[in-house]
Amino acid sequence: MSKQSAIKRKARQRNSGGVYPEPMSVALTLLTALHRLKPRIKPTVSNKISSYDRHMFHFVYLWLTGELVNCRTTDDIARINILTGSEPCRANALRRVRMNNISWVEYALAYDTRHGIKWQWQPLPNGLNAYFSHALTQSTEHWGLSTQEEKTFIYWLNTKWRTPTSLLGRYRIRRDGLFSYFKTLANLDSGLSTLSKRVLLGEEGLHHHSASAYQSQDSEQLRYEIFHAQTRYLDRLRQVLMDPKLEPMLNVPLPITENERSLLHKNDPLPEHLLVAGRIAAFHLDLTKATKTYVKMPALVIGSLRMLEVDNVRHFFRHLHQQGRQLTLRQYTTTSLRELVNFRANELALLFIVLTGVRPTHAITLEQANCFNFQYAIVSDKGRWRSVLLPNYLQQAIQRFEQLKQQLNQFYPKYTPSPLLWFQINEVGEPLPLTARTLRYFLKQYWSECIPSVQVVPYQLRHFFAQHARAALDPVLSTQDVDQLMGHSSFGEHLGSAMHFPASQKKLTKHLNGISNFLQLTPIMEE
Repeated sequence: MSKQSAIKRKARQRNSGGVYPEPMSVALTLLTALHRLKPRIKPTVSNKISSYDRHMFHFVYLWLTGELVNCRTTDDIARINILTGSEPCRANALRRVRMNNISWVEYALAYDTRHGIKWQWQPLPNGLNAYFSHALTQSTEHWGLSTQEEKTFIYWLNTKWRTPTSLLGRYRIRRDGLFSYFKTLANLDSGLSTLSKRVLLGEEGLHHHSASAYQSQDSEQLRYEIFHAQTRYLDRLRQVLMDPKLEPMLNVPLPITENERSLLHKNDPLPEHLLVAGRIAAFHLDLTKATKTYVKMPALVIGSLRMLEVDNVRHFFRHLHQQGRQLTLRQYTTTSLRELVNFRANELALLFIVLTGVRPTHAITLEQANCFNFQYAIVSDKGRWRSVLLPNYLQQAIQRFEQLKQQLNQFYPKYTPSPLLWFQINEVGEPLPLTARTLRYFLKQYWSECIPSVQVVPYQLRHFFAQHARAALDPVLSTQDVDQLMGHSSFGEHLGSAMHFPASQKKLTKHLNGISNFLQLTPIMEE
């Protein structure tokens, strides 16, 4: 394998849909960590939080947040704040919420909004809550590490880890693979939205940096996705440790009581707010002299601010259809034919954007040489060539424009064929390339006729395409599928490097063909 091919393969493997680390190798390293962390002298029941308890508490928290990788000195250890339900969320904070007589611990996650960083409460995944809920039930104080305990913790993390005798002969992953386990799986998770990945990985951790700008979700939806994703990641480890010889090694002494329980113990049942399909609300504890009430906090809108309402887009294209029918005549003059051709060219360009998601460029059309049987095309997208599937509805719209070209030969003696599939014409029938400026003016004119209260530009149709792809249910598209449709690619993923299975192509084709039904576009063949 050449060096260039190896780079391409590595780039693809790091993207959504890449290979997850083998769960047993990660689980064995986790068991090794727990073995090293356990005190050599059996602890006794005490009313105080022990040094071991604090070390375990910090280890599990930093493992979940992915900060273990960066712990090289004592200054790198996060100072965990234990807050009440009535205090606002802030960095490195934990709190315990009790609803429906079930305690659940939440931790702080940073959301990057247009108003800056906003900290939001995130429920611990089902598999770590049991440990933290017990710990904070016993005490909400004395969880900070002393100076000596911080040094011991750093020494424990960074010195050589020897495999326990009981695990010899088994392959375990390197400890940095364990430390970054949650972030690695979040990056590879094809079912996790780009905006959820952005919360967990940061903008710098995204494989395609511009992808998050095209999607929109609120914090309740992201909270739901992240909670269930992290629970799945823990389930992978729990399932491989069902072996009678390995399962007991996952038990850890619980703070104060010293009763042993699996670190990955799963809670059942869940509180009601974690059972709502599609979203998880955050609550603020409202304290009065007589009552304590959890009040639902408003959700934050994250991502694109250029989204269009589905009903508005449907109404707009219905309006265009009606205008096109009025311009379609049995007999034409040069003026009426020119008006229809220019209208159809702009309409076709808008359909091209909303049905394929291609960026509006200076020449918003396709070249005939780069279109193959009206089914596929290649376009130059930010200096790279990429393939575009043309859905059935768009194919019919292009063929309708082809019929208009035949009439141009009859009405305009100076008409000469254009290398473009669709175009405008001037007074003498000469083809004029469609530009972003003329398309913007066309959209503004006809949009204002049916939806005057909303301002819109063509690029917002690309945002609409991305949002619909992210929310698609039949078929369900992965993060990688959405990136491919949007033309987001890194080295090794653009035209000439990607190899697609027929099943993958079939899924994308089905999605693209379904957009016209979703938008309730009037069938072209019935005109």
